[in-house]
Amino acid sequence: MGKKGQKSQNKKHPITTLFILLLLEAGLVFLFLPKDMVVRSTAYEQKAVGSYLGEMTAERIKESSDKWYRAAFVESGFLYATYNFFGQYDKDDGLNFDDRGLGRLIDKRLDVFWLATYLATYRFSLLIVWLPYLFPIILAASVDGLLQREIRKWQFSFSSPMAHQSAARVIYGAVALAILAPFLPVPTPPLAAPVLMGVVAVALWVNFANIQKRI
Repeated sequence: MGKKGQKSQNKKHPITTLFILLLLEAGLVFLFLPKDMVVRSTAYEQKAVGSYLGEMTAERIKESSDKWYRAAFVESGFLYATYNFFGQYDKDDGLNFDDRGLGRLIDKRLDVFWLATYLATYRFSLLIVWLPYLFPIILAASVDGLLQREIRKWQFSFSSPMAHQSAARVIYGAVALAILAPFLPVPTPPLAAPVLMGVVAVALWVNFANIQKRI
């Protein structure tokens, strides 16, 4: 009983794990991500969105991402605060970072971090464009899965707990990927979002259809 309680306490909540991974990813982006890779990924994705979805849709996505980026980071003063925070050391403490180039290095890494943040904002705006078309599919798959579960219950059919748990893991993984992937420097095709949503829809159907019957 004691060991079981200890295991349950040591087991981290998925949201906590996701938050730790997000912080780790942000740290790796700040420390190691090359600037050229972010610039190339942004240019490729904006061009690909125009090719797949049309120039008008691409322009609307870019306008939305620019608006959200300015409101969240520029107009709020958060972006400038990160540069000023490191610059204050030179004035208050009398430390001259520029003698060894550390100040310039931090500025360059901040440039990369905010470029990657803009790329993530652009990808989130692209995902939101797909939601009105894909949400009805996800809703229909969920409802159909619940109806299938009711049919199986009245037919005394077998519901697989393994399929239920596996589908739940796929859903958790897809949600984690949707949150973490926008910060990855790898160029992402515009159809990645609907493919991911399709996987979520199938996993929801399997999960709901295999909910265990309660007596």
